[in-house]
Amino acid sequence: MGMVDNKRKGLEKEIKESLGVQTKMGEEIIRVALECIELFDSKQLDYGSSNIGISGEIGIQVRLQDKVSRMRHLQMKRLREPDMKVNNESLGDTYQDVANYGMIGMLLDRDLWK
Repeated sequence: MGMVDNKRKGLEKEIKESLGVQTKMGEEIIRVALECIELFDSKQLDYGSSNIGISGEIGIQVRLQDKVSRMRHLQMKRLREPDMKVNNESLGDTYQDVANYGMIGMLLDRDLWK
């Protein structure tokens, strides 16, 4: 295990203990949430905050609807073609985006988006 992996494991353990997480699924959510944070931060560097700031919560709703449509399309395609390959954004990528848009929406709702 590399240094980054060790740091990640330590952070996951620290979060688990400080929040009092008691279940295996709670631990998995911590791991997934940290992945979402990393993705969010890298996209912030690329896009900045103004694109969300301009459209606000309505923009988040539109983006979420786009993601839901993509999920539906990928699921229907998977039902027809179980061995299908996705060319661009995977279902997992889409779920991460939905999670991040949800958190952005929470920041907007709390007037914390800058």
